Amino acid sequence: MSTKRTMTMMLLLVIGATGCVTVDIPEEVSLLPMGSSFVVSGTAALIDHDGPCLVWVGDNGITYHLFQHPRVDNETFDRITTPGVTSRLEIATRDDIPLACQVGTIVEVQDVLEIVE
Repeated sequence: MSTKRTMTMMLLLVIGATGCVTVDIPEEVSLLPMGSSFVVSGTAALIDHDGPCLVWVGDNGITYHLFQHPRVDNETFDRITTPGVTSRLEIATRDDIPLACQVGTIVEVQDVLEIVE
């Protein structure tokens, strides 16, 4: 009986302790579905696709729709999405964001490396 009681007490301690454990997830880790990040340069543009559509045209010839990562501040994101502004960005593809004006690849801006105005 003593062994059974000891095991029960140990089990209760373990169960109780697990409720107090915290897990820190680094900022670099995202729980959202996204591809690997990569760096590309491009220029923001406003195109007509059944109405105005703000896009970012990469130097690689691919058209992107930019979405803001929480690490990128609003002022910087507004600058890189201003038509005519060229920038070099670290971006990651996203496949979970619905978009009405979809004429390119949906990406999330992970970091802004350079802005040329």
